[in-house]
Amino acid sequence: MLVWIDRILLLALVMVVAVLVFTSWPAAMDEQTLDGQALLVHMMASGVLVMGLPVFALFFLRYLPAKRTTSWLQILGYIATLAAGLVTIVTVFLCMLPVASTHQMHSLMSVHGWAGFMMIPAIVLLLIGTRATRSASHPHS
Repeated sequence: MLVWIDRILLLALVMVVAVLVFTSWPAAMDEQTLDGQALLVHMMASGVLVMGLPVFALFFLRYLPAKRTTSWLQILGYIATLAAGLVTIVTVFLCMLPVASTHQMHSLMSVHGWAGFMMIPAIVLLLIGTRATRSASHPHS
């Protein structure tokens, strides 16, 4: 049962990050602002990420003990995904507080974009590590 929960969580994470990347990619490549329908979809998907990332973190926490046959790539991918996701979320949260100047908000949004795009290689690493862990524990697959 836990294997299916893992698969569903990974699929959801990949889909949400894909939506976030696809909605922000055109604006990021043209160095423009994200607005209109793309911003609306981006904000809806980001709400799913903000709520889903802690669920993902808690479910995958069981792979961290050294006694399990877990691939180091999976652990590294897990930590990198959480770190990039946390930085992505925190930078937007800091922009919502009335403490940052306009210049600081622009800097925070730049960090937000880079951290968001860093979730792509982190998730790829996580998926490769998850497959390696699965292959090691089930030689027939």
